[in-house]
Amino acid sequence: MDATTYPHLARFAAGRPFAEVAVEFMPSQPTTRHGLTSVALYPGVVDDNADEFFAWGYCWLLAAALHEATGWTFGLVERWREETHAWEWTHVGVITPNGRFLDIRGHHDRASLAAALEIAYAMPTRIRPGDFAELRRAMGMAEETEPNWWLDLLATPLLADVVRYFAAHLLGACLDHAPEVAA
Repeated sequence: MDATTYPHLARFAAGRPFAEVAVEFMPSQPTTRHGLTSVALYPGVVDDNADEFFAWGYCWLLAAALHEATGWTFGLVERWREETHAWEWTHVGVITPNGRFLDIRGHHDRASLAAALEIAYAMPTRIRPGDFAELRRAMGMAEETEPNWWLDLLATPLLADVVRYFAAHLLGACLDHAPEVAA
């Protein structure tokens, strides 16, 4: 445990390993797959709740923390909507230096993931690099929104520590399995 890097989480854990401490998130909107309005997350544990929260509604929190930690470009997952003749943002992660996509589900080859999502969505899908301005536009945020906007949306500093801890955990796993990411 790192009380210096995650002081609020360390205080909350009170000496217990972070992975054993449930932290409740009560998002402003339900998740999009199961409609959860309360999610217990165990810091660094990628389980069904973490997947539901960070893949089905609040991916942008994790992407923002990953971007904050690394400076890596956002990876915008978009699908083509024939009815509007436009690309629609649907998910976000980051693009690693070797061009792969990183999100709560791990480190993916972008072309393979886009192909799998195209089948799942039954419509053309792409994963493109984007800076904060592009993410801001995709999400419909005001132009004056600052890159640390996500911190203001979390009710307590404890929740920011949890999201940052998940980002660090994913980065560690990504680097352990693919050292070329650091290139």
